Amino acid sequence: MCNEVFSMHLDKHPKVELDWNMKEFKEYVYSHFGKGGIEDIGATKEQIDLATIKVIEYCLESGESDIQGVFSSDLNLIKDILLKDFDLSC
Repeated sequence: MCNEVFSMHLDKHPKVELDWNMKEFKEYVYSHFGKGGIEDIGATKEQIDLATIKVIEYCLESGESDIQGVFSSDLNLIKDILLKDFDLSC
């Protein structure tokens, strides 16, 4: 019984943390590549969401990032996807 309660608690906590990390990460990306951002390329939040999903899929398949925080390699990969897939420019 104790293990079941402990397991249920662990199942809930990482999802909340991952949801928060993803929201924070996407806002960080938008602050770089969205309207008025550091490197404004005109990316919308929807485009950033789609590019972020591609990066997560790539990271999970390749093991090149633990996607637990913001890494410059993830940011650069998202930028490349935004430029290529959505025909945005620097």
